[in-house]
Amino acid sequence: MTTWYSIKIDDEVAAKQTMQRVMDEFTPKYIGAGRPLTMAVFSSYNRESNTVSLYFSPKAASLAMRFGASPFDGVFADQELSLLVGDERSIDLLFPEADTK
Repeated sequence: MTTWYSIKIDDEVAAKQTMQRVMDEFTPKYIGAGRPLTMAVFSSYNRESNTVSLYFSPKAASLAMRFGASPFDGVFADQELSLLVGDERSIDLLFPEADTK
């Protein structure tokens, strides 16, 4: 399975609450799955539209579904992504072409 999932949140308060819920629910699933490096959730803030987007890796698909995320068919190029939850090393595995300055 290689489908990423995403959810866009327009309200700042709702974004913070959702991000906290994602982090809270991620941890037991992550530990239960054996802490896979490819299981992670990333966030991105769009200043122009004042929205937060969350991106769930394919290994986090079940969590994405719990939050009503949709399949993401875009590209991550030129997006400033921050690791929300998961292992820092997941960035290298999930985005091997990324420039990590």
